[in-house]
Amino acid sequence: GSFKPEALALFQRELGQHSGSNEGSWAVRLPQSPRKGKEVVIVYKKTTMVLLIAVMGHFCVDLMIGVWPVFKTLVHMDLAVAGLISAVCAFVGEGLQVYFGHLSDKGHCKRLLIGGLAAVVGCAFLAYASHYAIYFCLFLLTCLGSGAFHPVAASLVGNLSATRKGLFLTLFAAGGTLGMAFSQILFTNAFFHLNGHTAVLALPMLCLILLITFTSLPKTASSQKHSLLGSLELLGQKELKLLYFSLVCNQTVLWSFLFFLPDILLEREYDSWIAFGGGHMVAVLGGTCMLVPAGYLADRFSCRIVILISIALSTVLLYALLFFPFLPNSFLLPLLFFLGATLSIVNGVSVAFGNQLVPDHPGKVSALLMGLVWCLSEGIGQGGGGLLTKLFDEDAPARAVAMLGSLQLVSLALAWRLPYLISQPELEKIEQKAVNS
Repeated sequence: GSFKPEALALFQRELGQHSGSNEGSWAVRLPQSPRKGKEVVIVYKKTTMVLLIAVMGHFCVDLMIGVWPVFKTLVHMDLAVAGLISAVCAFVGEGLQVYFGHLSDKGHCKRLLIGGLAAVVGCAFLAYASHYAIYFCLFLLTCLGSGAFHPVAASLVGNLSATRKGLFLTLFAAGGTLGMAFSQILFTNAFFHLNGHTAVLALPMLCLILLITFTSLPKTASSQKHSLLGSLELLGQKELKLLYFSLVCNQTVLWSFLFFLPDILLEREYDSWIAFGGGHMVAVLGGTCMLVPAGYLADRFSCRIVILISIALSTVLLYALLFFPFLPNSFLLPLLFFLGATLSIVNGVSVAFGNQLVPDHPGKVSALLMGLVWCLSEGIGQGGGGLLTKLFDEDAPARAVAMLGSLQLVSLALAWRLPYLISQPELEKIEQKAVNS
C-alpha cells in the first residue's frame, strides 16, 4: 500500500499481460522510495533471448523470400511463368496471415514459429529442382512459412514490453529488411562458389528451430479479433479507401521493380555482382536507411506531404533508370539507393497515416494497409508484369516496369485527394499562439 497508484497499475498491467508465462522467469525490481518517482520495472529474464530469436528468424525468413527474383534470372526462367508462380504463392502466403495470427492467439505460437522456419527453407532447395511444378511447390512452401512466421513473431515482440514496444518492433523490422537486402548476394555466392549446393542456407533456420524448441516463450493473447471482412469494412471510409488504392498502386510498382531488377541489370550488361544481388541490396538498404528519417519528417510536417513527395521523386528516379540504360556504377548505385528509399517509405508512412485517420482500429488498419495491400500489389506487379514481358522482344523487363510505372501517376492523384492533417508540432505552435494572444 506504500506505492503510488500509477506504479501499482503499471505492475498489474505488465503482470497481466504476461499471465500464463513461467512464474520462475520473472524478476521484479521495485523502487525503494515512492518519493523518488521511479517506475516499477518488470524484467523478463528471457526477453533478450526471445527478441534475438524473433530478429534472427525475421532475417532468415526474408532472406529466403528475396531469393526468387534472382533465381529465376540465374536459371533463365520464362518471366511470365515466374511472375505467375510468384503472384499465386505470395497471394496465398500473405492472405493466410490473418488465419495464422488467429492460431497464434489460441496458443500455438511455438508450433507456428517452428513450422514457419521449417517451411521457408524451401527456397534453399530451388537449385536442385529442374521443373516448374517443383519450383512452384518449393516457393509456395516458403511463402506459407513466411505467412506463419510474420504475424506470430510480430505479436510476440510487441508483447515483450509495454515500455519498449517501439524499439523492439523497430529491431524486428530491421532484421527482416537486412535479410531481404542480403538475400540475393548470399544465394548467388552459394550457387556459384558451392557448385549449386545452396542447401547450406538452410542451416541457420535449423539452428533457430532447435533454439526455439528448448526455449520457453511468453504466451501471446490478443483481446482484439481481426478478420479479412473486418479489415475490408474500413474501405467504406472515403479517406481510407483513397489511401488504400494509392498504396496498392505504389507497392505494385515497388514489387515489379524488385522482381525484374536482376533481369534489367543483366540485359544491360552491368557488372555481374550488381546484377546478381548487389543492385537489389543497395535498393533495399536505401529503404531501410530512410525509414526513421521518413517517420520524423511525417511527424514534423505531415504524412500526406511525405507520401506525395516520395511518390513524385520515385517516379522521376524510376524512369531515369529505365530510360538511361548505360549508366556508370558511380551513378547507378546512388540512383538505386534513392529509388529504393523513395519507393519503400510510402508503405510505413501510409500505415501511420491510416492510424491517424482511424485511431480506434489500429489492428484492422495495419491488416488492410499491409497484408491486403501486399496480396494485391505483388500479384499485379509480378504476375501482371511477367505477362507484359510477352509484348516485347527487346528489353522486355524494363518496358514492362515502365508500363506499370504509370500507376505512380494514379497513386499520386489519389494521394493528392487525401486530407491534410495538422502535425503535432504545428498544432502546438497554433495552441501556443492562441494562448499568447
